[in-house]
Amino acid sequence: MQIELNKIQELLDWMKTKIYLNTKIEQANKRYVKRGQVYNCYFGIGIGNEIQKLRPCIILQNNIGNAKSGNVIVAPITHTYKNIPSIKEINKQYNNDGIILLDGYVNVSNILCVSKARLENYITTLSNEEMKEIDIAIAISLNLMHYYAKLKNNLQDKLNYIEKIKNDRNIAQDQIKELLNISGYSNFQELKNFLKNYRQSV
Repeated sequence: MQIELNKIQELLDWMKTKIYLNTKIEQANKRYVKRGQVYNCYFGIGIGNEIQKLRPCIILQNNIGNAKSGNVIVAPITHTYKNIPSIKEINKQYNNDGIILLDGYVNVSNILCVSKARLENYITTLSNEEMKEIDIAIAISLNLMHYYAKLKNNLQDKLNYIEKIKNDRNIAQDQIKELLNISGYSNFQELKNFLKNYRQSV
């Protein structure tokens, strides 16, 4: 199979970049990044439709892992839009001069674990609201939504049961007030004692 010369050159350039990134491992391992932050990342040369080249990525890994590991879990940000749940648009962010810092789409179908040495400059941080949307996209992409749907249904059943108990309690309190008004007793304990004595005398 004939391989184009320009492809060979790309692979050689990427090999040189990997050798350079390997020299940064010790320093990179001490680097502290946080979930929701965006960095440029050297994804390199992929196979087929794998994510490639230098592009922004969002840190997905929890901050305990970010602090203790030399690797991080990331999702790439691209400018290619597809109408599928694993592609989530992010809000445009601008610097003080009005120049776009970040825009595009987070592609959670291309989640990767990469060395911190692949991370270049910090760009910005996504909002909590955007991270929640990305989490939902991840759950859909990994087929976890049925699990969360079941938890949500169980929670709703418990909330409905609690609401029913509250309604029953309110009805009981109203009935007690009505009995007190009819009986002339000032509180429920007096009425309770009366009923107890009445039952014993019958």
